[in-house]
Amino acid sequence: MSEIIDECLRRLDQSLGYLEQALGGLSEEQVWYRPRPKMNAIGNLCLHIAGSEYQHLVSGIGGRPFKRNRPDEFLTRSGYSPEELLGQLREVREESREVVRALTQDDLERGVTIRHTAEAGMNDYTWSIQKILIGATEHYSYHTGQIVYAAKLLQDTDRHLLNWKHYD
Repeated sequence: MSEIIDECLRRLDQSLGYLEQALGGLSEEQVWYRPRPKMNAIGNLCLHIAGSEYQHLVSGIGGRPFKRNRPDEFLTRSGYSPEELLGQLREVREESREVVRALTQDDLERGVTIRHTAEAGMNDYTWSIQKILIGATEHYSYHTGQIVYAAKLLQDTDRHLLNWKHYD
């Protein structure tokens, strides 16, 4: 396996670990809380990154059937507990890990077309597998940061969720 493949998997797994810590202390009501009506809840962001990871890594690179309803990721208002959301994220990760670990250095330059449904309002595009891996990892990390920050705002203590040293 190449260094870029190893590093993308490491960072995706690291972000999933952060999500496990962040969601572990939240109630179902908290994961669906929206500070304002047009803002996403933590639950929406979890559905979104699971859908995006599946679309790009499992379906796009892995060639497995496309199954994503992107608008529903943002329109959903409840119905999943923190444990169910984490279960979805873990399930997708296992599928994507299987796909990504099978890649070779030569695969990284191969172009793959990422398809979108009409209701997603996005155009299809073709990128190299390397660019898809980097983009998917960055996207996942970006939303992980949003989720961790929102979870900190919702928690009842001043405990640092990721156990990093912060100075008061």
